[in-house]
Amino acid sequence: MLPVWMENTDSYVPPGGGGTFAVKTIRSITAAVGKLQFQQGRESKPFLPAAVRLLLLLALILLLSLSRHLLVLLACTALAMMALAALPPDRILSVWKSALAAALLAFLVLLPAMLLRPAGRGNNLIIIWKIFISVQMVSIFNHTTQWNHITSALRRLHVPGVFIFTIDISLKYIVLLGRLINDLLTSYLLRAVGKNKQKYTSVGGVMGVVFLRGTEMNRQMYEAMVCRGFTDDYEGL
Repeated sequence: MLPVWMENTDSYVPPGGGGTFAVKTIRSITAAVGKLQFQQGRESKPFLPAAVRLLLLLALILLLSLSRHLLVLLACTALAMMALAALPPDRILSVWKSALAAALLAFLVLLPAMLLRPAGRGNNLIIIWKIFISVQMVSIFNHTTQWNHITSALRRLHVPGVFIFTIDISLKYIVLLGRLINDLLTSYLLRAVGKNKQKYTSVGGVMGVVFLRGTEMNRQMYEAMVCRGFTDDYEGL
């Protein structure tokens, strides 16, 4: 015979909200890391090499910034829209979000000047327009070019190897530490049951582990560079 308490059905339902913070954070980190992990499949067959496209991008941004002619602004806008139309719908939305965010920030910065000097509103709107198009072109280049091709293009343009090395290693370690944070929050989520009123205190523990792991990775990379005789010559991948 089983005891009576073992024959009863457990109807305990834990309150919600125990892992909402962890779930939202995991989604944000996964989305951010996913944007950096496009070494494969991100770039379709390019019409021009990455170095040429980078030079064209810099030239268009410089021309757009220095020119005061409306025709040049319209031509750059048309080129940006043509390049944008060739992207998949999900990337178009991402490009527009970045460009609109930059334009909104510029509008908020220039809003006092537009209110105090109504005569200069036209010039201020042109500045906002230029910022929108410039950020859109940079975002299109970012969405159509792999990072290893960007570093290779910088190398061909005779950018110092230390600068390229810093960018490349920073991006790689952002991905590695992002994975670590994702794993830590996933383990926290698996242990979370019910509503935890002190869930934000786990952030300190996660950041502490990430800091220690980042320090250890930094030391290991430095020792590896010393052992291999690193001479500031970085070819990239």
